[in-house]
Amino acid sequence: MGDREAFIEAIAISRDELSATSTLHFPDESDDELFSRQLRLCTEGDRDGSAWRRVALLGDGTLAGMFNLNEITRGLLFEGDANWWVRSDLSGRGLGTQGVRLLLRHALGDLPSGLGLHRVTCGIRPENIASKRVAQKAGFVRQPGVMSHLQVGAQWTPHEVYVATPDSFAG
Repeated sequence: MGDREAFIEAIAISRDELSATSTLHFPDESDDELFSRQLRLCTEGDRDGSAWRRVALLGDGTLAGMFNLNEITRGLLFEGDANWWVRSDLSGRGLGTQGVRLLLRHALGDLPSGLGLHRVTCGIRPENIASKRVAQKAGFVRQPGVMSHLQVGAQWTPHEVYVATPDSFAG
């Protein structure tokens, strides 16, 4: 709850970039309602093990972005889907790469301190060069010829699929 104001400020600063790459808001949803929904999703995901969603804070309390694992499943393969965003006015400083590396360290780390996942996937729009660079630097490997369609705004858009495993991630 203490991050509400910082989250809303980061969303306001990054609105244009986030709108172009993700479906963050529901139609007619305010930033305050978005925060409440994200907090609920974080709490529910922690409780039932289906997600791990965290904000990244700088030393001065500035909310730098959000790093998420969603759709965590534990069957024959333990896996989850990653997504992230970095506040627009803080881009280009390596914060995305650092945040994704920490996310992968936790996701692929052995239980009980990590989540014990075998694989983490992410989908990135082909024109999103910055996210592709972050993914590759953090340990994701592009799956050649594999595409997924994810909803961005009201449209389903093609995304390249990247995968990180303990073998591709050097911690």
